[in-house]
Amino acid sequence: MKQDEIISEDQAGAAGESEQPEVKSEPVRNESAEKRIEELTAENQQLRDRLLRLAAEFDNYRKRTDRDMGNLMLHANAQLVATLLPSLDDLDRILAATESDIDPDALLSGIRLVQKNLVKILQDEGLKPMESVGEPFDPEKHDALLHAEDETHDSNIVVDEHKKGYYFKDRVIRHAQVIVSK
Repeated sequence: MKQDEIISEDQAGAAGESEQPEVKSEPVRNESAEKRIEELTAENQQLRDRLLRLAAEFDNYRKRTDRDMGNLMLHANAQLVATLLPSLDDLDRILAATESDIDPDALLSGIRLVQKNLVKILQDEGLKPMESVGEPFDPEKHDALLHAEDETHDSNIVVDEHKKGYYFKDRVIRHAQVIVSK
């Protein structure tokens, strides 16, 4: 090999590296890609519409449920009030009877009868009195008004009840106000 040939090969290689084809910036038109983009755009719009409809349906369901619960509570209370009306009538009759000459024992008997009827109505609805006297003090059921010295009971035993406590369907609705031994 001659030196002229080597130089010309080197020059030819260097010239080849510097002469790279130019890349055109014109976007490649691919009809299948454009069609796929259109399909995905349409699917995206359908999913967006579906999501909006579901959100609106859920909001309507929530509002309807809230309204139904309010109506249920209203009618449940109305039913309880309706069951208490006969006792109210009895109290009205007792008050009317006090304006005339009436035997105090008959008056007391009428009051006891009304109280018995009220207790029965409330127990039928789920009210249950709490037994506290003689039981250990429990802050979940009792409110301590006083601590009293008492040699007949151990410490922290309920010795007296100022206000009776009540359960409503096995849940404390009113704590008993009690006096506790110390």
